[in-house]
Amino acid sequence: MQWEELEKEAIRCIKCGACQTVCPIFKELEAESTVARGKVNLIKAVIRGDVEPNENFSERMSWCLACKACVENCPSGVKVDQLVIGARQKLVEDKGLPFLKRMIFRIGLRNRRLFDFGLGMGSVFQNLLFRPAANGQGMLPRLPMGLDKRRVLTPLAAKNFTSRCSEINTTLPEEKTVAFFTGCMINYVYPEIGDAVLKLLKNNGSSVIVPKNQHCCGTPAYINGDLSTAKELAKATVDTFCDLEVDKIITACGSCGLALRNEYFEILSDELGYKEKVERIAEKTMDIAEYLAQKGLQGELSQVNKEVTYHESCHLGRGLKVRKQPRDLMKSVPGVNLQEMKDPGRCCGAAGSFSLSHYDLSMKINKYKTDDIVNTGAQVLVTGCAACMMHIKDGLNQGDNSQIKVMHTAELLAEAYKKDK
Repeated sequence: MQWEELEKEAIRCIKCGACQTVCPIFKELEAESTVARGKVNLIKAVIRGDVEPNENFSERMSWCLACKACVENCPSGVKVDQLVIGARQKLVEDKGLPFLKRMIFRIGLRNRRLFDFGLGMGSVFQNLLFRPAANGQGMLPRLPMGLDKRRVLTPLAAKNFTSRCSEINTTLPEEKTVAFFTGCMINYVYPEIGDAVLKLLKNNGSSVIVPKNQHCCGTPAYINGDLSTAKELAKATVDTFCDLEVDKIITACGSCGLALRNEYFEILSDELGYKEKVERIAEKTMDIAEYLAQKGLQGELSQVNKEVTYHESCHLGRGLKVRKQPRDLMKSVPGVNLQEMKDPGRCCGAAGSFSLSHYDLSMKINKYKTDDIVNTGAQVLVTGCAACMMHIKDGLNQGDNSQIKVMHTAELLAEAYKKDK
């Protein structure tokens, strides 16, 4: 993307300041350069040649959660998240990626087998690098390793989800067949979410295919400006899923779903032969909550006596507009009592690698979320995003609220089915 292309979007900003009222980062830093309007002005200044795209500019562009709150509330419809991502892409094109991101994206993510092997070895030796956190709630880094030593992480799974799935999990020719795109967090950290998704799909009349050669959707690279890696991963995903004889492609992560349904149009816009493939993928992609809400939960549901509250992840809620469906599904389960937060759609501060590079700031943002959760009196926090789960769990643990359980929506719903079909 050229600076001139960014300018076409940037000039739509009318400088009204509506973004100030919703930006989580501005609420903490209260600096004009941290809010959408300020970033738009900086981008325009770089395009005009008044400001150099230097380290200072790069740092300002990093202060964005890509939460889409400013986009949703902009009266002019300025796609600020796309502007910031475009600016990051130009910075990567002109100055290259930082060493650590280059290693992760260009060497790790681009090679699925190497990535698989690396995380597999990581699961074996993680106890050497991490120690148990208090009350058995996750693990803490023994050494910094690019991670804040206060950060509570969920351990890598002993065996990733796709490797323990058969290629075809059920063969029921009379039923609809769907493909499950797992995403990295479910595949390597939370395979129990994948188990819950399969359980729900099977109990609701769907045959399920889990392609073994699927990999990362490309969102981490795309958000960080590494468009070439994002393209490679997007093409691999499209090639894996577009010709499958399935009715739907199911995701259980808002960021993955947003990539497959929306962002691939941008990422692969100049890739010959991919327009129709991307359209087929986008048309079929549905979040698990969307899919189940459309069908309605089938069969006899068991009692699940839980006081729950729901965190609406940014990419699932503002990105895919999946808001009502998870709530309706939870309310349909006997015994589930949903207590809404004051601001369920407020960003938790995770934003992928943002919480790694700006840990203190991300935890300040996270505290608003955890306080909101605690104030509901709920026993369980439910969300449709595994990355949000890990970050919110970290915040709850550090706030001495580790008694509040954190679950994926699919896990809660799966509890209503005591036995698989």
